[in-house]
Amino acid sequence: MNLTPIRCLLLGGAALLMAGCGEAPLGPEMEAFEAARARWESNGPESYSYRYRLSCFCPPQLLENARVTVTEGQVTNVYLLDSDTPAAPETFSMYLPIEGLFDRLATSLENDPVVFEATYDGALGYPTSAQVDISEQIADEEYSFTASDLSPAAP
Repeated sequence: MNLTPIRCLLLGGAALLMAGCGEAPLGPEMEAFEAARARWESNGPESYSYRYRLSCFCPPQLLENARVTVTEGQVTNVYLLDSDTPAAPETFSMYLPIEGLFDRLATSLENDPVVFEATYDGALGYPTSAQVDISEQIADEEYSFTASDLSPAAP
């Protein structure tokens, strides 16, 4: 291919611009997310329970500390720890298995949030906390959660 001086200049300028951009703003967060999800997919149990607390503009029941039980990837029981009562089965769909927490974080990352802070369990990789704000211009779309005390279910 014969490159004219103008084409060389344009291609060189584009290469410099791309090199100068550096890493995407959420690059390190995405790398940590992907590594944690890979750990979970390799080491996470199919059935487990974990303690979950969500903070958002959402129904009051979701704001309680809960013990979420997951059997083969499906939420099968939720116990509301603050009110010391079992959650009604029809509300189980409001709670997420660990895979659902990863999916929610992935969707948030795709939306280029203004705030994305997440921590992950060192051994199993599941998200132990997250704080996300998608836009400074939108009220009530931000959320945070904690997930802890994950224990595999007995086989």
